Amino acid sequence: MNKLRLNLRSHEFLVLGTVVCLLAFTYGTRADLLGTQRAGEAWSRVSFPTLPTFLHCLGGGVLLGIVPVTLAWLLLKRSPKDLGLGLGNMRQGAFWLALGLPLALLAGKIASGSPAMRAVYPLDPHLTLSRFLPHALSSFLYYGAWEVLFRGVLLFGLKERVGSGMANALQTALSVIGHFGRPIDEVFAALPAGLVFGWIDLKVGSVWYVGVIHWVLGMSMEAFILGGAQ
Repeated sequence: MNKLRLNLRSHEFLVLGTVVCLLAFTYGTRADLLGTQRAGEAWSRVSFPTLPTFLHCLGGGVLLGIVPVTLAWLLLKRSPKDLGLGLGNMRQGAFWLALGLPLALLAGKIASGSPAMRAVYPLDPHLTLSRFLPHALSSFLYYGAWEVLFRGVLLFGLKERVGSGMANALQTALSVIGHFGRPIDEVFAALPAGLVFGWIDLKVGSVWYVGVIHWVLGMSMEAFILGGAQ
């Protein structure tokens, strides 16, 4: 009976473990600062000191990707393929890439015109277009790991326990919370985007197609910002 109770609680332990990973990433591996300001007083830092952008992305790869996948394997005995980390239905995936990549470029262009987004991105204030390719490649560590945590470990890891709809709602809710401290445009967009991305992943059986779309959106926005500044 105790073993059965522990098995039933493995999903709860997984959720709590991934929240710890998200907290560690959000406050400990930032390339920017979280701060607060009381009325009439100066800004105060509430997160750890900033890291170089590459270490920020590397921290994301470990804390949002490797550690949660390891937790899912230990607690649920789920393989990476069970968590949506295989290729899934490649034909459907190719369809969503063909549809989603142009939309991602358009969304990146629109987002690059937002003053709130331009105040935050690129996270590396010294980034230039001539150094953009290495930055974009390293950024996939972060974007890919974000998809692994929310649309992989949480969505695929919980859907058999709570149902696909509830798992999608839960991963989206945590993903939106994970955006707190980012521009308000981005935080609000994370709600519908999270639901749509999760729905697509469930249809395709893989997180990587949406992961590429998400990455292209973010990188195109930064490229448009840099292009407009030069």
